[in-house]
Amino acid sequence: MKICVVHVNCEEVSGPYAELIDRNFNQIKRDDTELVHRFVGHLKRATDTVFAYPTLLNRVDVVERFIEADREGFDAAMVACSGDPGVAEARSIAGIPIIGPMEASLHLACTYGHKIGIVTVEDRSWAEYCDMMVGGAGLRDRLSGIGRIAIPSKEAFTSGFLNPEGVADEIERVAARLVDDGANAIVIGSAGLSVIASTVGLSRLRADAVPIFDCLSIGLKSAELRADLTQKLAIPEYSRVGFGTRMEENDVERLRSLFAIS
Repeated sequence: MKICVVHVNCEEVSGPYAELIDRNFNQIKRDDTELVHRFVGHLKRATDTVFAYPTLLNRVDVVERFIEADREGFDAAMVACSGDPGVAEARSIAGIPIIGPMEASLHLACTYGHKIGIVTVEDRSWAEYCDMMVGGAGLRDRLSGIGRIAIPSKEAFTSGFLNPEGVADEIERVAARLVDDGANAIVIGSAGLSVIASTVGLSRLRADAVPIFDCLSIGLKSAELRADLTQKLAIPEYSRVGFGTRMEENDVERLRSLFAIS
């Protein structure tokens, strides 16, 4: 099985982050799964992804990587970002399973407990985006709360990748508070924080048997599962009625030409 992992920052600025992802993924992937990392061509600051405008611009790059993965014969593709950018758009044109790790994690968490808590970054804008994603997933009544860590993103996603223990302790502190407030399962609503959590082995609260889901790892396992379902049971990669109706190839090319996308 061959899975494409699409990153939302350029390769030259993704070094330590991509290395941690690869290390985590190699521990959980199937023996027959080959991972190929692809990177966008423009965005160079992870902190830009907490704002709507740069995320909008970046979606085009992300979708381009998904298109390439589809045309090159990958079995599935996922985006390495908890905002699931480009996933809905790519599903309308790609013929392989396209995975949004946050969407997959939210729904999986619902099978582990009645109420979900989300741990995310310090940025209020991203916490509100996580809340919108819960609504979009139809899980509003399953959300217990969203907790933000106290470490600024610029610190968490630079020195935190090199010294992850302190960030992981903060993730656990916020997760424990969410459990006290009623959560039965925790989803980490940040790809960067997810990588840090799995790097130090934080997958459950130490004081309680409460699962903590690294959304990227759930995204990878979901990609493997959905590729199997498509190939072995002939289940469609996505529902092709209504919103999921797939565009005709000539219309895709017409639009790419219209918007000067190479």
